Amino acid sequence: MVIFNITHTKGTLMNFSTTIELQIKAFFFNAQTDYLPYYKNFSFNVTGDESVLDILKMIKTKKSDFSYPNTNVVLRVNNWVLTGDEKISTVVEQLGNELRIDPALMYRSDNGLILNDDDFMQSFNLLETYADEEDKAYYESLYPLHYASASFEYNHNYIGDAVLLLASKLIEKNPNNKEAILEAINDEFNGIASCEYENNLFHAQEHAETIASLKKLVLKEVNTSIIDKLCDLAIKPKQHTLDIENIHERNIALYIGSVESSELTQNTKTAVVQNGATFIEFPMSTKLAGQSVVTTNPELAHQKAGKMLLDALDHGADTLLFAQDEDLELFRKMLAKCERVVGRDIKLNLISLNKFQTLTSKVAV
Repeated sequence: MVIFNITHTKGTLMNFSTTIELQIKAFFFNAQTDYLPYYKNFSFNVTGDESVLDILKMIKTKKSDFSYPNTNVVLRVNNWVLTGDEKISTVVEQLGNELRIDPALMYRSDNGLILNDDDFMQSFNLLETYADEEDKAYYESLYPLHYASASFEYNHNYIGDAVLLLASKLIEKNPNNKEAILEAINDEFNGIASCEYENNLFHAQEHAETIASLKKLVLKEVNTSIIDKLCDLAIKPKQHTLDIENIHERNIALYIGSVESSELTQNTKTAVVQNGATFIEFPMSTKLAGQSVVTTNPELAHQKAGKMLLDALDHGADTLLFAQDEDLELFRKMLAKCERVVGRDIKLNLISLNKFQTLTSKVAV
């Protein structure tokens, strides 16, 4: 974590004093000597002009067994993927005062922040036949994006978002190779069906439309088996209601998903608190949770939706509001299957934000 000796609001510009005090929580792990990863804390005074790589070097000076790559320095800070070139002042302006340094993908770490990145070029090899040196250079420029993919959390063998972007580029460049390229990225278990594109890069790169277009070319909806249909009929629908008279006893969270609006979250938080309830924040409130893969990869959709719902529950929510009515409808339908996938009961009241606003306005009157 990184803590500064000046006060500021996250996301606003800061006026730095001569020195900035950093408190850093850094990841340590060596597969040769350690059974589990661990973290150590460090304090530094810096000017704010230093890069993230400079901070890594400072940690190395204090603790020689701290490890990071010599090239392609890509890591996570507060679960955002960034490069070593990033200015520490910019990081703090965007992410606030407390930062944690982790490998870009923890499960691929054998030694600190150093990744076993063999998978990156293995994915390129799928399309190498159709690529020239310029295409290869383009793919290599996508190294941070590759390791920023949220899909790796659910499928460690996923081919990565970067190779999908390369595939789109190659098809546009030479349509005659279209079918062969689509076949190369359509592995049944680890291919494009495992992708729900989500931008986890510190500097946003929007490729959702490109990947969605690629999916339309290759993916088909999965037919529900007779057994699954019978199981669905056997599952008793769950009721999800909010007793507005007891709202002061509720712990209420908001899922906004792909809606980009901090103002919406703040307004909802204010309304919840004004009505005597507690507003619960949880990390996955702004993450996709299977919406775009529910018809092409239902198993992945249920995993992601279940994880999101449990994230809200485990952070203390008993009621979950949905900013989008279509999300509410989808997660209500998936709830029973999500419980089977995660192996837990998900005891949450699920209601729309619109309904909550209507109920609270009636109480106000």
